[in-house]
Formats: sequence, structure tokens, C-alpha cells
Amino acid sequence: MAAGYNPIKNIVMRRPLQRDVRSERVFAAAKSLIDQCMDPKSPHEHCQYSRDTVLPARVLDVGKPENPNQTIKLKICETEIHAPYLALSYCWGKQPKPTAQPQPLLLRRDTLDNLVGDIRLGSLQPSIQDAVFVTRQLGFRYLWVDALCIIQDCDADKDEQLSRMSTIYMNAAITIAAASSDKAADGFLSRRSRPYLPDYKFNIPMPDGEKGTVYLSADAYQPDHPLDTRGWALQEFMLSSRMLIFSNYELLWQCKEIELRGVTGTGLEYLQTLEALPWTVFDADGDAYYGNLEVEKVYLWKTIIQQYTERNLTDPEDRLRAVQGITTELESLWRDTCVYGLWKKWFVQLLAWYKPDTEREQSRCLKRAPSWSWASLSGVIHYEGSFSDEDAKVKLLTISMVKLTCRILKDDEIDSTLLDTIAERPDLVDSSTELGRRGLQDRETEYLLLGTVEREDECENGIGLLVVDVDKGVYRRIGLVIFEDMRIWDRVSPREVTLEARL
Repeated sequence: MAAGYNPIKNIVMRRPLQRDVRSERVFAAAKSLIDQCMDPKSPHEHCQYSRDTVLPARVLDVGKPENPNQTIKLKICETEIHAPYLALSYCWGKQPKPTAQPQPLLLRRDTLDNLVGDIRLGSLQPSIQDAVFVTRQLGFRYLWVDALCIIQDCDADKDEQLSRMSTIYMNAAITIAAASSDKAADGFLSRRSRPYLPDYKFNIPMPDGEKGTVYLSADAYQPDHPLDTRGWALQEFMLSSRMLIFSNYELLWQCKEIELRGVTGTGLEYLQTLEALPWTVFDADGDAYYGNLEVEKVYLWKTIIQQYTERNLTDPEDRLRAVQGITTELESLWRDTCVYGLWKKWFVQLLAWYKPDTEREQSRCLKRAPSWSWASLSGVIHYEGSFSDEDAKVKLLTISMVKLTCRILKDDEIDSTLLDTIAERPDLVDSSTELGRRGLQDRETEYLLLGTVEREDECENGIGLLVVDVDKGVYRRIGLVIFEDMRIWDRVSPREVTLEARL
């Protein structure tokens, strides 16, 4: 690229990229991509993701595209109504205190009747106003927005609508991603940003003795989107069939057959910041190009959890709920049950999660999930490698009880010459503090063997849990442990143990 007064500008024709996500040219290009993807005669084969066009329980009716006097109102679908709709993925941002004024317009029990009657555009938060504009520009009538389609002060309605999250985003014709905005109060169409210039600057000697300046990129551009730090947005991304992403400089398009790109095709080359999870893993009607084998499914789930836990949640109690849409869909496709974030088929392997040293927490929430579940902790979760052998066996696994047949050792039962071959990875900064709060500070830690993983040198490490007995053979997890020398377990026989349930 060449910028400003520059002797080389007649040779290098590209200029700094000005942000443009709402011009007629951009929307025309977006419509063209949508038409190609959704062409009734020859649609994208892998983008026929929406299993049904039934509207969600509530949507915003932004008016018929051909109506010049469009209004907005909340539509309640008491019967099945078949129509295409868009869904909004965005950052709420920090919400004002209940006593602060003005309050953002939300669907509540006391606002329901008014919203069904009429909604003034100016009363909506800017990001929702922008989404209404986009919906109309693209020629659609209905828009789903969580703030206005879920009753925010009704836990029963929240639970019911969250259980439908997978179908809401899967069945949306397009998901609008307000990626560049970190709160709904900012909007995403009109925000200003400095023109884009690549990182590397080169001075080029010209024939007349002057020097021209050229800016070059070494790699594809990696967007820095506030939306990509939001926990809830991961499932919205994964479940959506088609996305229009309002990015830092361009309006981007992504579907299951076209990788992330600008809608006009004349802007930047993009690098997807999320690991390329194969979206067809959710497509029951097609042949997934990845995710059919058991080992692939385990890898997919570990990848999902690692990416998800790197994101932020405003409410820590949403730790499991914010991936409920993904688990609901996978339970159907994999014909399995997910128990507190661990799948029954691979339960023993999925117990081998750990907190990186710099990410350990001060405490865990046993009211949210049992200690053996990653959901009992906040923050980043990683996994050990694939198991080459499972040593522990599941005897009973329900939401309220876990019984394993496994080998277990106390510290003083281990040959002292082998103690240095054991590496502990505690879950918490100080496990003794957690145990002390419950009068368990004097309990001896024990090692529970889960299985083995193959190292790069083709030898094997043992993987197990660091546990304490909290009630006569009922064990609480306090960390992960690696055994470099499996001779520790040579004379240990399996026995039945119970893992502590959620408190």
C-alpha cells in the first residue's frame, strides 16, 4: 500500500483501507454472497444448515421490506410461523445499575405489552438499532435479539429460551456479528477507526532521486474483535450457518463453504482467529469431513472447551449455560449425554483437564459443579494429550453420583526413590485454604490413576487425579498429577471409589 503524498503512488495503486461496513456498495456485495449461498436452484451444499424455518418464540418484526413506513414491534409466535429471520451476536457490555437512568430497553414482564404494541427505534440500544438497519437493508423482516426476545427478569423463561439456543442460531438465515463493538451502547456501523496500514514500511529509491514508501504485510490480517472475547459468542459462532461480521475495517462474510473474507473481495486477506472447527460436525444430514471417529470427537470437545474457557463471562454462573446450545446439539448427534461438561463415552479421558500454572484460581464453586468438572472453576482450562490406555473404569455415572473402579495410592505408600517422578498440578493457588474452610485441612492427599498418554519419545506417562477423601471413600479432586515412572502402580490393585457430588 502507498499512503499520502508518495512518489510511488502511480505504481502501487492500493491505498490505506478506510473503514466501510455500511455503504451501498458493501451491502450490494453482501446481498450477492447471500444470494449465491441461498440460491434455491443451486445453494451451497454444506450451508443448508437450517433444519427448519420456524420462527423462535419471540422475534422483532422490523416491517415488510417493501413497506416505506416500517415500524418495529415484538412478535409473539403462539403457533408455528415459517419465515426466514436474522440473529444478532453482540457484546452487551457493562449494564447500568437498576437505579441509574436511562435504563436500556429490555424485555421484562412489565414491558412485554408495550413492546408488542410498538417500539420506537430511538429507544433501542445503538447496536440493536444498527441490527434493525442491517436486517432491513438485506431485505429481511424478522430479527432475534436476546435482550428483547427473552424475558430478562423471569428465570423460567430464561431457562426455556437458553435450552433452545442451538436451534435459534442454527435456523437463522444469517447471524449478524457486531464484532468490533465492546458494548451495545456503542453501535457497530458508525464507529470510527484509523485507516489500515500494514506493519512493515519500506523506502524505495525512485528514478528522480526521491524515495517512495510502501507498506507490506507479512501475514494475513488477524482481526482483534471484542466479540471474540465473549463466552456466549463462541456457540453463536459455531452454530451459525452464515455470518456477516462487522469488523474493524470491512464487512466480512463466512459460511460453511467460504472462508472468512471481505464481502467486496478487494480488501484484506484474513486469518480466522478461532481454530478452524469444522462446522459440519453439527450437520446431521450431511457427511462430516471431520468428527466421525471417536478420537476426533474427543479432540473437538477439548478444543471447544479450551477456546471457550479463554473467553470472559459477566456472570460466572453461566459457565455451563453458555455452551448449552453446543452440548444440546452434540447430545443429539453423538447419541451421548454430557454431565457437567464431560461426555459419558469419554468420561475418564475428559477428567484429565488442568489449570495452567499462571491461571490457577483462588477458589472453586462446588454449588455450580462437582470438583471433578472443569465447570467448578473459572478461567482457562487445558487438557493432557490423548489417552493410549484407560486404567480407571466407570462403574456408575449419573448427574448425582460417580463411581469408578481404579487404582489409588497414598503418598506414604510410594517408594521414596520414585517421588521425584511425580508432577502435581493443583487446581487452586492454595488447596489447603479451600479444604480448611470445610474442616478438611488435615486430610492426606492421594493419587488416583486414570490412564496413560504416549510421550514424544514413545514412552508413556501415567495421568491421574490428585484427590482427598472427604467422607469415608468419597473423594474430592484438588488437581491433576503426572507419573513419569509407572512402576509406582505395579502392586496396586483396583478398588471402587466414589467422586464427590455437587454440593
